[in-house]
Amino acid sequence: METLKRILVTGGGAPGAPGILKAILDNAPYLRVYSCDVQQHTAGKLLAHHYFTVPLGSDPNFAEALLSQCLAHGIQAILPITTRELEPLSKVKDLFEGHGIHLIVSNLTELNIANDKGKLYSYLNAQHIAVPEFGVARTFDEYTSVKKAIKKNNTTFIIKPCNANGSRGFRIINNTINKHDLLFNHKPDSTYITEEELDQILSQDFPPILISEYLPGDEYTVDCLVHHGDPQLIIPRRRDKMNAGISVAGEIVNNSEVIAYCTAILKTLKLHGPIGIQVKYSTENRPLLVEINPRIQGTTVALMGAGINIPLLSLKNTLTSKNINEMPIHWGTRFIRHYSELYF
Repeated sequence: METLKRILVTGGGAPGAPGILKAILDNAPYLRVYSCDVQQHTAGKLLAHHYFTVPLGSDPNFAEALLSQCLAHGIQAILPITTRELEPLSKVKDLFEGHGIHLIVSNLTELNIANDKGKLYSYLNAQHIAVPEFGVARTFDEYTSVKKAIKKNNTTFIIKPCNANGSRGFRIINNTINKHDLLFNHKPDSTYITEEELDQILSQDFPPILISEYLPGDEYTVDCLVHHGDPQLIIPRRRDKMNAGISVAGEIVNNSEVIAYCTAILKTLKLHGPIGIQVKYSTENRPLLVEINPRIQGTTVALMGAGINIPLLSLKNTLTSKNINEMPIHWGTRFIRHYSELYF
C-alpha cells in the first residue's frame, strides 16, 4: 500500500473522537485528517483538517455516500469508531479496497459473533474459554427460566441486550438496594434495579437479552491491536472510576492473567484492527468476559501516557509489534480524563 497521506476517522461526534483525532494529529503532521458524522457541528469538525456529513451507519445509503466522499477527497484509509458502522462497512470492504481505500474493520462473520453478546458467550463456551454463567432470553418465560438457574448460585445478576453498545440496557438486579439511597445519593443513570421492577418491564416485548452472573471484582478495559487474527498488543487498564459507562480514571496494569485470558479469546475469534475487551473479576477471583467492542475505544488514548499510540498504530499497514514485550510500555501509568471545550 502506498504511503498514507489522507485518512478518515468516522464518528466525529462520538465522545471518544477528540482524543483519537488528537492522538493522530499531534503525532503525524504528514497526514491530512478527515472526519465525518451525521451531525453538522461536532468536535470532529473543529479538530480535523476536513469534515463532511454522512447518513447514519444503519441507513441503507451510508456505505455509498461514504465511498463517494472518500473518492472525492482521495482518502486512503478509514478508521471507524462507532459500532453501528462496523457491519455495513465490513459488507463492502472489498469494494472500498478495490478503490484503494483501506478499511480497518474485521470480517463480517467475526463481527456478527463479537457484536452479539449471546452468540459471543456461546461461541467462547464451545471453545472451552471461560465465560460467566449465562443464558439468553427472547420471551418472558425464557427469562424466568434462565433467571431461576442463575439465582441458584448468585443472588445478584445482570441483564443487557445481546445487541447494544455502551451501557444501553445494562442493569444490575439486586433486591437489597435502598431506593431512598438511590433517589437522593445517586445520579439518575444508576444501573441498579430490583427484580420486581425488571419483571414488570419484561412483561412487555423486549429484544433478545443476555442474563448472566454478576461479577463483583476489579474491572479492566483491555486495549488490543490485532492483525488478521494475530494479537500484537494486549494492554489492560483498570477502570477505577466511570461516568455514564465511560472510564474517567484508571491505571495501565501489567496483569498477566488478564493478558493471557484475552490472548486466548483473540486467537479463537479472528478479528482485525483495534479491539476493546471488557473483563471483570468473578467471586472466585478469576477474570471473565463482559463484552467485546470490535473497534477502537474512546479511552484507548489513555495509553498515550504509557507510550502507546493505538490510533496511529492502527493506521499503519504493517503493525510494528509482534509481541507485547517488544514495545516499551510504561506500566503503572495512571490517568484521569476531563472535559475540554472547543469554540466556533
